[in-house]
Amino acid sequence: MAHHETRVIDDATPPGDVPDQQPRQDGEATETLTVAALLAEPLLRNTLVAGSSGTTRAVRWCLPLSELPGTSDNEGTMVHAPARSLRAEAGPETVRRAKAAGAVALLIQIESSDSGPPSALRLSFPEARAAADAVELPLALLPPSADYRTVSQLVATKVLAQSTHVLQYRDRVHRGLGEILARAAGLQALTYGMARMGRTPVLVVDLDGSLLAYESVNSTKKPPAGPLVGALVDHLAALSTTSVPVDPAVLGPVGEGDDEVMLIASPVTFGGVITGIAAALDTVDADPHDHAQRRVIAHEGAVLLGSEMLRIRSITEAEERIRGDFIVELVHGRFSDGQQLQARARHHGFDVDANYVVYVAELDSPTTDHAGAMHRLSAAARAVERLLPDAHLPLLTTQIGGNLVTVCPVAEDAAPARTQETADGIRRVLHELLGSDSRVAFGRHGVGAGGVAASYREARTALGLGRRIEVGSVVGYEDLRIFVAVRELAHSESARQFAAEVLEPLRKADGNVCSLETVVLAYIAESGNLNAAARRLRLHRNTTLYKLKRASRVLHMDIREADSQFMVWLAHHIDMLMRVNETLDAELAPPP
Repeated sequence: MAHHETRVIDDATPPGDVPDQQPRQDGEATETLTVAALLAEPLLRNTLVAGSSGTTRAVRWCLPLSELPGTSDNEGTMVHAPARSLRAEAGPETVRRAKAAGAVALLIQIESSDSGPPSALRLSFPEARAAADAVELPLALLPPSADYRTVSQLVATKVLAQSTHVLQYRDRVHRGLGEILARAAGLQALTYGMARMGRTPVLVVDLDGSLLAYESVNSTKKPPAGPLVGALVDHLAALSTTSVPVDPAVLGPVGEGDDEVMLIASPVTFGGVITGIAAALDTVDADPHDHAQRRVIAHEGAVLLGSEMLRIRSITEAEERIRGDFIVELVHGRFSDGQQLQARARHHGFDVDANYVVYVAELDSPTTDHAGAMHRLSAAARAVERLLPDAHLPLLTTQIGGNLVTVCPVAEDAAPARTQETADGIRRVLHELLGSDSRVAFGRHGVGAGGVAASYREARTALGLGRRIEVGSVVGYEDLRIFVAVRELAHSESARQFAAEVLEPLRKADGNVCSLETVVLAYIAESGNLNAAARRLRLHRNTTLYKLKRASRVLHMDIREADSQFMVWLAHHIDMLMRVNETLDAELAPPP
């Protein structure tokens, strides 16, 4: 598929030109009164003598030439001037001054002596006409009866009539969509109401890129949603968080062939915070009137969609909090009442007789309390819950202490490779959505609530040990078989005394460069190879040898012997497991 670059387009840009600026924020979301439309009025008809290429510009007001220097904002202003301002050398200067001030047209009231047929008037004031053509400023020669009062009244009437029409249409759209919102019919019904009013498909995308609604009337074809959502997500990422745009932006073209469309996109906000984006589809060569109406619909619809999305988000967050509380009590083993467990388990789709395994994911970049970070983590949790669409029971995911905890159902005869694949999938989803690497640990399978609590403790143990030893980013409790073997031993008082007797002398005799415990463990890890241990520690060989001899004196045994090395190795592993267990015991202890 060919790639189409999505551009933000300013409606004032002539066809074929690529704009080099952001969408205007001055209310151009509606149809505007142009110079050409005003020159078609009976009073001004057939008066244009130069600058015809500038007649597509919008008109806002009319001022006399004498007031132009004293006005700061002259953008979109038609300037009315007497004929003497164009005579001889004053003509080009008047044209250039009006153009520099922001005027969109120069209307000259000729005198009776200048009157003549249109063919003769087109030859008048040649210097001024040449200057007007050069700067693309429409120059019109009005009859003597077209004084400033008459012309300004015409311009004001047309501009205000257009503004009134737009306001009436906005009010009609807002009231129609407001009635749908008041009925609490939902996001899809509100989106369908927008599509029906605009006679075009409308889609709504959440802040995390999820398609919330895509509606159209029956007779309207809907292009594939994928490219449209991608363009809206890119536009959301480019929006400033400090200055939310007021008017919709036109994005496109998106798609190809018969599916090529423009997107009239308006950010959905609530309380000044962007929560999503709504877009009405438009054809590349859309009628200006239809295009203006769809801009109004996109803008007004986005305002009401913000209220509906806030309601939906409040419900979703409440459900997530309830589910999170259930998971916290489940993994901490706090369900002492079987009936209470059964009732809450049914609500959350938890089978008390099924097999489960618990995954704990720790992000490399700790999660902050910032609202945006919490929202992204919640979106990642929802994505993890959709990781296994074929699972016979739902995945339960929540955040506990900055970690993402997932309670995943597994078949009784599930292969270990399947559990590993799920852990890899969780890590991949977190990387894609959060842009951060993570460490994922998981426990062994267990049945019901008791099995979940045991699996969670094993996963946390594996995660804690993984920080202290060299393991991969995904690790299971059974992968740490040595620690599994000494688990019961680590809980005994004799093991604690043994670890203290072996390690405390090394820790008390620490050196300034590298601790004796670190040197001995590196020497053991390299199977007693002195040179390899020195390279591992980045120390000189003689320094390493000196520290090993010192460790032997402190321990009252030769560290080069296998039995001595095994004692230090075992004491170190028992000590690590005890530290992890102490942390977990403090966290998992029932509340007082």
